[in-house]
Amino acid sequence: MSANKSANPKKRGTLYLIPNVLGNEDVATIPAYVQQLLPQIDVYIVESVRNARRYLVKLGIKKMGKTIDELTFLELDKHQKEQGFSHYLKAAVQGKNIGLLSDAGCPAVADPGAVIVFLAHEKGIPVMPLVGPSSILLALMGSGLGGQNFAFTGYLPIKKPERLKRIAHLEKRALNERQTQLFMEAPYRNNHLFADVLSTCNNNTQLCVAANISLPNQFIKTQSIRQWRKDIPELHKQPTIFVLGK
Repeated sequence: MSANKSANPKKRGTLYLIPNVLGNEDVATIPAYVQQLLPQIDVYIVESVRNARRYLVKLGIKKMGKTIDELTFLELDKHQKEQGFSHYLKAAVQGKNIGLLSDAGCPAVADPGAVIVFLAHEKGIPVMPLVGPSSILLALMGSGLGGQNFAFTGYLPIKKPERLKRIAHLEKRALNERQTQLFMEAPYRNNHLFADVLSTCNNNTQLCVAANISLPNQFIKTQSIRQWRKDIPELHKQPTIFVLGK
């Protein structure tokens, strides 16, 4: 063996995808094994450092022998190009574990963290997704609509003409392909989106509105567009997933 080649290359650390709560203060929805992993992680890639620090304290990281001040936090900027995040995984290349943490729910799903996971695969860093609450899956589960064939579209266009066209397209796919469609909006624009769905879709199309999932004021209801027109809830600033189906 050549003297300049290492017989024992340094083992890479693992990128742990850490779930967060969906907006409530109770961390009981987070599996215990997630908390038990915290002592093994020294570096966190997060949406918001402030929110991440607060969350880790609630998970009881101090009781596990770690202090917040000894941790390293790298903040994600969703406007930054992929190449700008490459150095975020330096610790994992050197053998340390990294935690990827979203502000709510599961990281890398409707979340800028996906770019970090992709880079980890490129660098040969093991990726370990951890079980936790996902508003998308919970909404689909609670809707009663088809779960065998579904698509999450994310945010619809902001401009009304494009948004109406997209809603019509999603309804067509839901009815013709029996593919359940999930989408969302910034909470302060929920009422506008809901009104556009009601004005665009057919009377018998089924719509589930899933708001404040896992919170004390959770609201999940599925009924026809015709019924929703007679029963319009207040969704302003309420985190909501819309599920369209047949």
